[in-house]
Amino acid sequence: MSPGIDQKLGDLIVDKAVSLGASLAGLVSGESVRNAPSYQASKDVYLSEDIQSFIVMALEHGEKDLYLDWWDGNLGTEGNRQLIRISRRLKKWLKKTYGITAYDSPYFIQKGGVFLKDAAVLAGLGVIGKNNLLITQQFGPRVRLHALCVNAIIEQPTFLLDFSPCVHCHRPCMTACPQNAFQSGKYDWRQCKLQLEKDEKDNTALKNTGTMYYGSVCIKYCRKCELACPVGKT
Repeated sequence: MSPGIDQKLGDLIVDKAVSLGASLAGLVSGESVRNAPSYQASKDVYLSEDIQSFIVMALEHGEKDLYLDWWDGNLGTEGNRQLIRISRRLKKWLKKTYGITAYDSPYFIQKGGVFLKDAAVLAGLGVIGKNNLLITQQFGPRVRLHALCVNAIIEQPTFLLDFSPCVHCHRPCMTACPQNAFQSGKYDWRQCKLQLEKDEKDNTALKNTGTMYYGSVCIKYCRKCELACPVGKT
C-alpha cells in the first residue's frame, strides 16, 4: 500500500516548495483531479490511477519579469526552467527525507499530463476567471504552473477558494485582446490561436539578458489579457 501523507506533512511539502522558489504551492488528490470537469469532458485523456496526489506549483511572472515567459526553444521558457529546477530539488528532498517518490507531470495532456488550471484550482491556488485563466489572489493570472505526481495518498482535503475576482470587475482583459477573443461574451480559443500564430511569425533573436540563451529565437506570446487584469497588482 502506498504511504499516506498526513496534513502536517502536506503543509511541510508546501512550505518546502515555496522555500525552494515557488511563488505558490498546493496539494490535491488524484481522485479529485480525475473528477474535474475538464477530465470528465475529455474522452481521449487518460490519467493513471497510480497517481494518488499532485503537488501543484506556481511561479510569478509579472510585468517586471516578462522574459520569464519568452519562448526560446531551450526547454521552453526561463520560467519553465526555473520550475523544473525547483521540482528537481523538491523531488530529491521528498525522497531523501520521507522516502516519497515524485515525478514531473508531462506538459501535454495527451502524454499523461494534468490539466494544470483544474489542478491548481482544486489545490487552492486560485479560481478560473472570465478570461479563462487561473487567477490567484496574490499575483492575478500572471503565473506559470507545474505539477509533480506522487504515488501516495494525501490526507489533506481538497479545498476551493472563496474568491470571485470577476464579479464587480469591468474586465479590461476582454478589451485588451487584439483578436477580440471575448466578443461573444465567452472565451474563443480559435481567435486566441490566431494571435499565437502571428506571434510565432514575429519571432526575433534574443539579446543576452544574463539568464537567457543569446542568439536563440525568441517568441513573445501575447499576454495582454493577463497583464490587463487588475488582480494582484499593488
